[in-house]
Amino acid sequence: MATAPTIDPEIPVSPGEGRYLCGILSKSLRDDPPVTNGDLAASLDVSGASVTEMIEGFDDRDLVRHAPYRGADLTEEGERLARRILWRRCTVQQFFADEAGISLTDDRAYRIANELEAEELRRLGHLVGQDCVDRCEATDVSDCEGL
Repeated sequence: MATAPTIDPEIPVSPGEGRYLCGILSKSLRDDPPVTNGDLAASLDVSGASVTEMIEGFDDRDLVRHAPYRGADLTEEGERLARRILWRRCTVQQFFADEAGISLTDDRAYRIANELEAEELRRLGHLVGQDCVDRCEATDVSDCEGL
């Protein structure tokens, strides 16, 4: 079986997997963890079955702690990855919005960010005066309108 492409060498998950990790982080910053499968499915507009499958895989890889019927929360490594991925997405969205007046969806920004090297993203972030470097620094949803 072929492995899905990763976002960058420091992020050993596919862009699709990264979307779920970021969803868990965003929901955790909005509400206290754990994040229920139903809440995550609704926020990502995916099926509950796909969330369950992804969460179980993350649990096996020690990226989340999952308690059936209770929900999931990120491990330290899962949060590190999610914050790195969110920084990438946010940098691209902020650059396109500020420099070109284009509002990118999260999915489109993820795809573009996946094509750029970390140093290229740092340069974009610098151009738009982004506060975060290499990782999302938000501790609450009020810290960042992109969450």
